[in-house]
Amino acid sequence: MEQEPNPFKHVTFMDTNCAAKAGMVTVAGGAMGFLMALFMNAVEMRDMDYGRTKQSTRYVLRRDINKMFGMAKGFAIFGAFYSIFECQLEKLRIRDDATNSFLSCMFSSMVLAAESVGWKGLMMSGLGGGMFGGVMYYVQIKFMNH
Repeated sequence: MEQEPNPFKHVTFMDTNCAAKAGMVTVAGGAMGFLMALFMNAVEMRDMDYGRTKQSTRYVLRRDINKMFGMAKGFAIFGAFYSIFECQLEKLRIRDDATNSFLSCMFSSMVLAAESVGWKGLMMSGLGGGMFGGVMYYVQIKFMNH
């Protein structure tokens, strides 16, 4: 009598623990946002004030660091919401597919846009975020299969 293969053979701790996954994604998202902001500030064209160099340098550095931490915070928060929503949807639907990615990105975008836009903007934000999630799911599948 042949034994059936175990479908949960390759399940890891991060696959079953939503809190651990969300924590890791939050830290990684914050780091990615900080590095992206660092790059964007490096290539940004800006006007230089050549008088009182020490004060203007201090002002520019303070402004740039605030921008970098702001972008890092945004990436970290989006990653946390996305990870939590996706993990819960996977457990609810008992499958991992593009619909989970679409809905997770949609919900994350809507939560982050909730206090800054009206209901039409909220719907557009959710639709744009959902389409981004669906595209990223298919890109991930394409690259993982090769």
